[in-house]
Amino acid sequence: MEVIKIKIILSEFDTGDYMTFPMLPEAITVECGTRFQSYDIMSVGEIKIPLGEELTRFSWKCKIPGEKRQIKSGAGAFLNPFIIVEKDPHAMEVWFSYLRNSNIKCKLLITETPVNHDVYLESYKMTYAGGYGDYECDISFIHAKELKVYTEGKKGLGEKTRPSKGSGCTYTVKKGDTLWDIARKSLGKGSRYGEIASLNKISNPNKISVGQTLILPKK
Repeated sequence: MEVIKIKIILSEFDTGDYMTFPMLPEAITVECGTRFQSYDIMSVGEIKIPLGEELTRFSWKCKIPGEKRQIKSGAGAFLNPFIIVEKDPHAMEVWFSYLRNSNIKCKLLITETPVNHDVYLESYKMTYAGGYGDYECDISFIHAKELKVYTEGKKGLGEKTRPSKGSGCTYTVKKGDTLWDIARKSLGKGSRYGEIASLNKISNPNKISVGQTLILPKK
């Protein structure tokens, strides 16, 4: 008998810990689409404006075979070539709970198909299904799309920089100096003393200290 080639393999992105689903589902649902914002305009009718791509979901229902179905030969190999057992149903449920509750990023690979994506476990339901110790598993994964944030700089998209109001020049306060005098000598106008106070977070312009270094605004 030729052993089935398609496998569903789920592995943790960071640790590499993995499992192969023991039995294949009858069907796998892949959901993808575009989000739309709807507007109902009386004179035109309904208008939909695309707001970006929705995250792709992968879901299926399958059986997790119980211990009584896991019939082994003397060499320890399973006689049923359609069953691959790496974890018992309880261990699988514990692992699923850990993946979902801890938001663990995983790799979902379904051989012989285009599905090879980074995912998060979105939801699962394990239902005990009778005397063989089987569990019915209803499971759903969501695409773990990488988030890239761009900010607008001088040349379009790039690293955002906060503009500085300072000129890069500084002045060290000497005995007898006032902010008015410093503004007049450094900036050409004594009336600009308020800019120096604001730039250096001086709440009282009459209180400056000898030896204090002030950042000067641009001329």
